Amino acid sequence: MSLLQIGKRKKTAPMLRQRVYLSASSEGFGHSSRALAIARYLPKDEVLIGTYKYAYERVRDAGYPVVPVSQEFEFVASEGLVDMSRTILHNPNSLFGLNQLIQEEVDIIRANAISLVVADGRIASVLAASRLDIPCLVVTNQSAFYPFFERESELVKLFGRSFEWVMKLWLCSAEEILIPDFPPPDTICLPNLSQKHQVKKRTRFVGPLVAWKADEIQPIARDSRKPLVVASLGGHAYRKPLFDAVIKTAASLPEIAFEVIGGFEPEGPVSANVRLHRSVPSAAPYFKAADLVITQAGHSTAMELLTLGTPCVVVPDSNQIEQENNASRLAELGVARLVNYGQLESRNLWPGSERSVSESALKEALLAVLETPAYRDRALEFSQKARQMNSAAVTAAYLSDFAQRLLAY
Repeated sequence: MSLLQIGKRKKTAPMLRQRVYLSASSEGFGHSSRALAIARYLPKDEVLIGTYKYAYERVRDAGYPVVPVSQEFEFVASEGLVDMSRTILHNPNSLFGLNQLIQEEVDIIRANAISLVVADGRIASVLAASRLDIPCLVVTNQSAFYPFFERESELVKLFGRSFEWVMKLWLCSAEEILIPDFPPPDTICLPNLSQKHQVKKRTRFVGPLVAWKADEIQPIARDSRKPLVVASLGGHAYRKPLFDAVIKTAASLPEIAFEVIGGFEPEGPVSANVRLHRSVPSAAPYFKAADLVITQAGHSTAMELLTLGTPCVVVPDSNQIEQENNASRLAELGVARLVNYGQLESRNLWPGSERSVSESALKEALLAVLETPAYRDRALEFSQKARQMNSAAVTAAYLSDFAQRLLAY
């Protein structure tokens, strides 16, 4: 079957009851976070979540109905950075195998009497819904794709054009596109959204979709006499220079407490004002307790920080255009200071180490945020907006209305 036939519609059997199917990618923590945010406001017998890998375990452990689905696309890293050339070679049959993935989703939809499909980071579920003539909504913080290939080789750019065509089919096959972000002009992911009229006219800004309410989060215990900086770095190898810079910066700021979350081992001694965590069950209690957070500019993390009213210092991953755009917007909106990896380079600061890291740019950014109340005030404004929007509950109610459309008459 050709790609032109993929979206061909076929009438499905009549639905017996309302049931929302949330099909979520596991390529990033935010997809499953948004699914859980919505699911908590729907009766458990009216919701089903489809995902895979760690997200499947996360949803299962949270107690929600979940079904395993196949991974659509796998990114490949080279020396810690996403390598688009190797990714393309690693997934040569992705488009050709798409019809099989669509059939898997069709079977799930039919077997579970689904009346609405909501796709977050998944293509096959959208096209399956289109094939069955079932309402479908897309949740995404990114609706423009080709710009993310502009720094790549000509071969990768050519693939980018094909990929953009598939993404256009994905967006056009959905009734609406839900952006889990603040409405303009306060949208963090604004540079990552399509400017095409046919996309914009079907776009709805629903606000932050986080897996908890801010009032539910109990902050970690802290020394109220010291400012608290939390660094949430994950475990990707290419963030080790940032980890080293945080450790070095902390040593020069003994009057500040540091909670550092990341799967790295320090290359030198760690000062007494630093506590290291390889991982934590949830970063939210740390974010809520912090005076500021050092992090990458992932969209999900940005929404969590703004929901809690916590300013940040953002260091986007190198050559990660989405994060770079998010970081720029956070700085423009007055809730963050931006530092890039180029500013972390200097002479070797660790004896016997080949790594080159600098704490000077990071230190300057930390002190600027801590000593300027406007950053905290602006972040608290966003927190108040998030509270007023009540995004997860409102979105769930909107989905329930959509799910009733084939059942009403």
